[in-house]
Amino acid sequence: MALKHRGIHRLGYVRLALADARLRRAEDFYCGQFGLLESRRGPGRLYLRCWHEPFAYSLVLEEAADSRLVEIGFQVRDAADVARLADAVAAAGVAVTPCAAGAELEALGESIAFSVPGGPRLRLYADMAQPGYVTGYDSPDWVTPRPLRGTPAPFFLNHAGVTVSDPQAAVDFLTRVLGFVVSERIEAADGRLLSALLFRMSKEVGGQELALFPGPAGALHHIAFTKEDPNDILVAGMYLREAGVDIDRYGPTRQSYGKTFSLHCRDPFGARLELCAGGRVTEVHSEFEPVVWDEAELGKALSWYDRDLQTDFLAPSFV
Repeated sequence: MALKHRGIHRLGYVRLALADARLRRAEDFYCGQFGLLESRRGPGRLYLRCWHEPFAYSLVLEEAADSRLVEIGFQVRDAADVARLADAVAAAGVAVTPCAAGAELEALGESIAFSVPGGPRLRLYADMAQPGYVTGYDSPDWVTPRPLRGTPAPFFLNHAGVTVSDPQAAVDFLTRVLGFVVSERIEAADGRLLSALLFRMSKEVGGQELALFPGPAGALHHIAFTKEDPNDILVAGMYLREAGVDIDRYGPTRQSYGKTFSLHCRDPFGARLELCAGGRVTEVHSEFEPVVWDEAELGKALSWYDRDLQTDFLAPSFV
């Protein structure tokens, strides 16, 4: 049995509302062009996962009047952790909404939901159905399933980027109450925090589960998915371009902030998606120190090769 630490274990899913009748365009893009797998669907809702993920889903899309980030889900160790963290969040003065198993999302156990001060809505849960890898556990073939070849077909959900109205307040809450650790940060000349990358468990890819950028409270900045290496991202970029997908400002590029090789693109509704490989190895230990970037080096932080700051990259996906 794997060692299970207390508290948050992993980023579980990102949930988006999309202005898409019956989610037809969303299904065509995310399954047909981006290479995710449909795992289940409900009334006005589509559940997707990457081919290398064992859990029921990592991206939830739902039909709505406008496009927006609904919430981000994190899995914790057990029901005792859900209760303990509910008390900690409430003690910090943040309202907590409990939810019975299956009431909010299919295949999800009991959960709690709350909003990070000036930031996104989070949901913590201990249990999610685990149908297993599509390649199986018995001597699996670790190659992209045949139906997904010719698409980016990412391995798994890597991290979520959001905008927050007060980066320092959001970081204080995430570190003090939920136990996150800052891996990298961007500071203004006067020392104010502008942006931060945070992780909860040791990571070998990307070094973060959450990326915070200044902006409207709780808006989506981007959703990142993992590929194996830079060559995979270059090939994925060709697939996306061939399919007519909008490649965003940065990519493919070495993104020093997080130390990944990345490509950013847009779904049909404007959501920014990232494919990333590599990254700074992060480990939770008493002497861990974050990398600190100066605002004057923001161009270098976001794209090593050109270092020309594209300020619209800092804007949220949906406005």
